[in-house]
Amino acid sequence: MGVILTLVFDVVRFWHRKLKEWYARKSPVELWLDLLRNAEAFEDWEEAALHLDNLLGLDLWRNNPTSKYYDYRLIHERLNSFLEANEDADVNHLVNLLRSGLVRNLGNISSPKLYNRAFAGTKYLIEEYVTHVAEAVDDVTALPTTPPAIESPSRSGTSNDKGRPPTATIVSAAAATLTNQTKLDFIHDTRQAFGRSTLVFQGGAIFGLCHLGVAKALFLRGLLPRIITGTATGALIAALVAIHTEEELPAVLRGDGIDLSAFSPKAAADDGSVAKQSFASRWQTLLRRGRRFWKEGYFVDVKVLEDCVRANVGDLTFEEAYNRSKRVLNITVATAGQGGVPTLLNYLTAPNVLIWTAAVASNASSASLYGHRETTVLCKDAQGHIVPWAPANTIDFRHWTHVSYSERESPLLRIAPWAPANTIDFRHWTHVSYSERESPLLRIAELFNVNHFIVSQARPYLIPFLQSDMHGPSLLETRSKTTTSVTAFLVRMVGLELRHRLRQLDTLQMLPASIRRFLVDERVPGAALTLVPEVTAGDFVRLLETPTRETLDYWILRGERSVWPAVAALRVRCAVENELDRSYQKVRRFKAWPAVAALRVRCAVENELDRSYQKVRRFKAGGLRRKGSVAGAGGMGKEALGGGGR
Repeated sequence: MGVILTLVFDVVRFWHRKLKEWYARKSPVELWLDLLRNAEAFEDWEEAALHLDNLLGLDLWRNNPTSKYYDYRLIHERLNSFLEANEDADVNHLVNLLRSGLVRNLGNISSPKLYNRAFAGTKYLIEEYVTHVAEAVDDVTALPTTPPAIESPSRSGTSNDKGRPPTATIVSAAAATLTNQTKLDFIHDTRQAFGRSTLVFQGGAIFGLCHLGVAKALFLRGLLPRIITGTATGALIAALVAIHTEEELPAVLRGDGIDLSAFSPKAAADDGSVAKQSFASRWQTLLRRGRRFWKEGYFVDVKVLEDCVRANVGDLTFEEAYNRSKRVLNITVATAGQGGVPTLLNYLTAPNVLIWTAAVASNASSASLYGHRETTVLCKDAQGHIVPWAPANTIDFRHWTHVSYSERESPLLRIAPWAPANTIDFRHWTHVSYSERESPLLRIAELFNVNHFIVSQARPYLIPFLQSDMHGPSLLETRSKTTTSVTAFLVRMVGLELRHRLRQLDTLQMLPASIRRFLVDERVPGAALTLVPEVTAGDFVRLLETPTRETLDYWILRGERSVWPAVAALRVRCAVENELDRSYQKVRRFKAWPAVAALRVRCAVENELDRSYQKVRRFKAGGLRRKGSVAGAGGMGKEALGGGGR
């Protein structure tokens, strides 16, 4: 009897295990979704996205060009026009096509609804159209120009950076029609009409390290804009990215070139190591900051922030950084003396200001966070000496609610816009209120022809209620129906509803100024794409962490994952712009070669004429001297003889 019971028990246990495995077994879609969420590199993410599109039938949607969300007929017609212009070698038609319809959102191809239906991308028609337009710009740039004999053979424009020579018929047709100046004017005007993009890093505290991952993902895909803007923690990351050259960026974006020793405990800083942080260390950090607040009245020592920024940025000015990397760095600060009006610092508005001091100024918040310690904004004078910046010598950290709109009408500000240092009080622009026309983003649009903003949002108090614009297919269709997923979805829905109501109150001017900048996002004066990292409840505990290499790698990966679903949309929006920018820089270099050659010939002729003139002049002067000496001697003899006769 015991043997039978044992046998029955084994059979029941076997089938129970089998049924449990069958019930818990994941479908292929769930397996690829897990791989998609946990991907460590874009190539792995893209492979999982392609498999999911195939399993869910979303690739059929991508193959079908029709959609009510964009004008597919217009895109199809323009694509055929580009193909015909290439086949007919009609350069003028190709140039007219590029000039007449080169719009970033032509036919509504940038609509977010076209990028949230599939994982790996959007309609193949849109991707093919953008690819052909970018290739057309590259072909026009690579065409030979007249006069061909003056140009260097290696720089004649018969090949491009991608190793794809332009069509032979187009080359022969354009050789006698395009000049360097014509090509430069065409690319310049087209680039000006198309507009430019800027990458905006907004805040984040420790979450702001995600910005580094965002920049890394964009750089590796060739989509990193040349104009980078930062506020608060984003200003620190923007400075790190903008001051380095293309060759230096990979190491910096991996975190290898970032010095975090300023945040290290003194015990660990002696041997150069940073201990792995545990719950106990985080608790000690909280207690230490609490004691500092109780005794000294602030949480974070601003000296630590200054040391960290200076160690990584050095004493570069905005102008020096631009000359070094050719990237435009914008850092926003706000002044209480100007009623909270933001001040935009870059190589045009503040060329000699030290970047690290501007970044620290952008992190100004309140006395309760950084204390009353004054931080001096520094600059370099004409001799290269570091001195306090004349428009604003000191930065006094005060609470942002101390500013009123009436201050911006100050008579002192009207009479002396370059006021003495003590009259201007800086703080972070996101902590003050101002109208749309005072927005720093609008100022960037005016200065640099920016009409497209890529916003990396990392503010801890906004992230739970936000979602990236390009997040892929709906959460209800792709995520397993777990309690966590449903809760996250409901939190986002509540957040969207709250944002909508706050926008309504703000439009009606019923929202108090003291909370407007805290809860309402900055209005972007143009097309925008928002990137938001996915965070968990456990990530908010990391707000108490001291930055280490381990946490740096963690947040870099978080930032990269926020970009990958938006890569297809960013290619459509920025591929043509990036090609125009590369072409403009290339043609500018090409244009200089004929001028240099002609200048060399002209200078050689002038130098030879000058040498000949000097020789003739010396020869003639020598003859005059010899003739004068004989005449003088004869005259003197006559005078002597005459004198003697008398």
